[in-house]
Amino acid sequence: MSISVGQLVTYDWFTALTPAHQSLVQSGAVLQRFSAGEFIAHRGQPSQYWIGVHSGLIKLAVYSIEGRGATFSGVPEGGWCGEGSVIKRELRRYDVIAVRESDVMLVPTEIFHVLLAESLPFTAFVIRQLNERMGQFIAMIQNERLLGVDAQVAQAIAQLFHPMLYPRTSAVLELSQEEIGLLTGLSRQRVNQALRHLADLQLISISYQSIRVVDLSGLHSYGLSEL
Repeated sequence: MSISVGQLVTYDWFTALTPAHQSLVQSGAVLQRFSAGEFIAHRGQPSQYWIGVHSGLIKLAVYSIEGRGATFSGVPEGGWCGEGSVIKRELRRYDVIAVRESDVMLVPTEIFHVLLAESLPFTAFVIRQLNERMGQFIAMIQNERLLGVDAQVAQAIAQLFHPMLYPRTSAVLELSQEEIGLLTGLSRQRVNQALRHLADLQLISISYQSIRVVDLSGLHSYGLSEL
């Protein structure tokens, strides 16, 4: 379906564009709903869109022929992803999958490149986005290789509160244990143990299908003393 100006003005990068560039985006971008588990983009296929999460939650992941998987990142409401592959016009190197039902904005590659070439504010936004994403991926590799499971879960939750990449994340995450498992690659049972431990430390509180972050600073720093 087409995207309204009212939906687009909720994004800072859009409001920084000139009226002509705003019209270009509105004329070509689309909003599409994906069911939980549905593929938004496939690894190995051309990168045709810059991807934004208008509502819901998606993940970037790869899977081997044997079915083993690795999740690179979860992207909650308000986040954008895939700019690296779009800039290089390369085949996408990972699958993009809806973790829950999600409304996803798709900005065509050609429009993205027009904005990148002609709009200084948009270029600055993309540079910041790439820089923050690189830092996030470095931290993710560090956490996976060096931290215990409880700390990995803490960092996976804290990652969703990145102020630049995910500015809309609220203190209450409508996130199930199964969804955290999908983001971390851990079993639901192990995630449950980790969440209870974090709740005992008063970093989070747990209720049905949701997690409230009580101490975001503490959650961010949990386990990092092991490094």
